[in-house]
Amino acid sequence: MSRRERERRYISEYMLETYPEGNYQLNVPLGPIPPEMVNQYGIAKAAAMFRPTRLRVDAVASTSSYYVLIEAKLRSFKDGIGDLLTYSPLAPQTPDLPLYRGQQFKLRLVVPYDLPWLRDITGANNIEYAIFNQPWIAEYARERLNYFTAEYRNARAEKLRLREILGVD
Repeated sequence: MSRRERERRYISEYMLETYPEGNYQLNVPLGPIPPEMVNQYGIAKAAAMFRPTRLRVDAVASTSSYYVLIEAKLRSFKDGIGDLLTYSPLAPQTPDLPLYRGQQFKLRLVVPYDLPWLRDITGANNIEYAIFNQPWIAEYARERLNYFTAEYRNARAEKLRLREILGVD
């Protein structure tokens, strides 16, 4: 299984379909920026300098009355809940969040399958639960199932052996 940015693709497709008019950003840094940096460099430069240390939510959609913090997961679904609960208090402290003027924040977890336990936990934590599936996700799920088989491990070992012989990274 080659490394592909599947979750980036997933959130991009979700946002395009859910918000065709736009009004969203992907991979948004959240949280405060040290005031001394803002004072010295200005908000834009300070945000750029501090960006590597800030947590990032998959997407933020905005309306005039509220923002939606969106986390999309193809697997490790419970991690999405923890991520959103972590991002929630950081969002109002984000000085460079476009057009933010104190609007309410909503949280949304996007997953490809309806799982009752996940629906229950998101509901208990005031997180919206969205199901978004695409045809390519079934192939990804099959790849994941095969990843730990002996056949796959042998094929992977052979590929690595050939790369080493050929001097290819």
